Amino acid sequence: MKNLKNLTYNRLFSNEIRVSSPHFNKDITKPLIYVERTTSSIIAGADETIKYIKKYFDNDDEYILIETGSRGIMSFDTLVSILIPGRSMICFKNVYYNIVNTILDSVLNHILPQKELILGQISHPDLSSWPDVIELTELEVFSQQDQKLLKNFGLIDPNSLESYLEFGGYQAFAHGITKKTPIEICNIIKESKLRGRGGGAYLTGDKWISALETGKNQKYFICNADESDPASFSGRLLAESNPHQVIEGILTGAYAIGAKKAYIYIRNNYKLAIERLNLANNEAKKAGIIGEDIFGSGIDINIEIFKGPGAYVCGEETALIASLEGKRGMPSPKPPYPTESGLNGQPTVVNNIETISNIPYILLQGSDNFKNSGFNKSSGTKLFSVSGKTVITCVLEMPMGTTPERILRTCNNIQTDKIKAVHIGGPSGGFISPEDFNIRLDYETINASKLWLGAGSFLVLDQSSCILNISKYFIEFINNESCGKCIPCREGSQRLLEILKRITEKPGKNDQHESLLRFKGVTQLEQISSLMQKTSLCGLGQNAPNSILSGLSKFRNEYEEHIYERKCDANICRNLKEYFVDVDNCVGCGICAKRCPSDAILVTEHNAHFIISERCIKCGKCEEACKFNAIIVR
Repeated sequence: MKNLKNLTYNRLFSNEIRVSSPHFNKDITKPLIYVERTTSSIIAGADETIKYIKKYFDNDDEYILIETGSRGIMSFDTLVSILIPGRSMICFKNVYYNIVNTILDSVLNHILPQKELILGQISHPDLSSWPDVIELTELEVFSQQDQKLLKNFGLIDPNSLESYLEFGGYQAFAHGITKKTPIEICNIIKESKLRGRGGGAYLTGDKWISALETGKNQKYFICNADESDPASFSGRLLAESNPHQVIEGILTGAYAIGAKKAYIYIRNNYKLAIERLNLANNEAKKAGIIGEDIFGSGIDINIEIFKGPGAYVCGEETALIASLEGKRGMPSPKPPYPTESGLNGQPTVVNNIETISNIPYILLQGSDNFKNSGFNKSSGTKLFSVSGKTVITCVLEMPMGTTPERILRTCNNIQTDKIKAVHIGGPSGGFISPEDFNIRLDYETINASKLWLGAGSFLVLDQSSCILNISKYFIEFINNESCGKCIPCREGSQRLLEILKRITEKPGKNDQHESLLRFKGVTQLEQISSLMQKTSLCGLGQNAPNSILSGLSKFRNEYEEHIYERKCDANICRNLKEYFVDVDNCVGCGICAKRCPSDAILVTEHNAHFIISERCIKCGKCEEACKFNAIIVR
């Protein structure tokens, strides 16, 4: 143990900060095979791929297999990169177990397999490049990014402290804790203008200084890795792919505010992320990076991983703190702010995992370098979780102030005219229509547009998506996740859900009262939403109506079609109408039954047919097929 600590110390405190890159090593004698293994790639079959790679070789000493994190492109899972002696690293996408032999047979014999398997290569002057293979950095999905956090993802082994150290890991913390005072580190972060990446967008440096200047001895530093937004997966990517980067950011933050105890708050079903964070925590302890008298500085810092229940409201810092204290996760009024009175009544800083992951980069590269990216008062980069009707599902690291248009094109969505909208910010976010795809995604512009960036979820919707249905999903999510403490959020979200259900379904009774309730729906949605924004206790309730209000603002005609015409162009809200057969007009030809995809039409030859309502999916194909106007829609 002592020798390990000495080795780590000597390595971190060499005269220069050195960052080695194993994939540039021209002296290797055996193949290095890098396999991305994260939750996403495991679902895609990464474990089977690894099994067949091991099976290919007769002896383990013939190759080196390295498990890595993800480069963030989930559509390419499982991604395998191979480095053989004398050649540049070559990367393959969608490597399933049944093509492992084909790829290895080719590459190990310096032959390229079929082009559709190849993603790209990482060239180096000292290594022979593969002919006619594009550079990985020239692919649009990578070239348009500004990678600071994700730069070495897909190369670093998340299960290895040694791997992180090879890429300059813990240099920032080691030099910070021994050569800089806490206030100096706080000022560097303040100068960088780093803001909270979880949605609040508070200046991180100001928050740290506030906690540091309280003068109390007992303080806490908390990393919020819960990622409660169902449409965001960037936080999990950070924890699974580079856990030591998260640990280093936490240690630096804890030292900067004078905290001896830090926590990682993460939802209990993030099994792989928890496993890797635990391993990183234990490795860093054994190496003397965490614990007592770190690097002989006299500073003690310990980190504990706390598994939360996965409640959305625990993304709010006071609710998270309550959960850590063993209480029900419910927000508390501010002030006092957590930096004054937080966990156990002591000064506490809560930062999002993405915010924390930026800290090592800022200390190592400088605040000016960090500010070179960004726009307006929003510096640095932002991770966006792109999903939905997109060509490529991925996590992108883009400069703050990028546009939806640029994100869409980076994900190969060339025909943006076919995209109906983009929904950003998860349940608390809102819709951006195509005419606003050039809007800047920085905090000032987003706030002025009455939107919410949140953790950076970016949901792409095409013409087959219904704005009301998406809004209904998110408000139902909010209603289920509301802690119930304040009436505006608890009751308001329930009423909004009831109104949206009424609008997207056929009236129970075909009378004037039911019709009037539907017609009043839009006005009621706006009134209740406004009340919730003004009177809810925390951000969950205040931002809950964002999807509805932005939908009404940009897609009001879609609401009116649902209300007045009982029509859903996307054919999602199928309960708006009911189909019947007019027995007087039906000639019993059977054409409608042949077109019905759900076998919902009862046929009696040459007699009037009958539609079984329980089977009918309201697709309207029977109405289109009938030449005798025998299908009635009510």
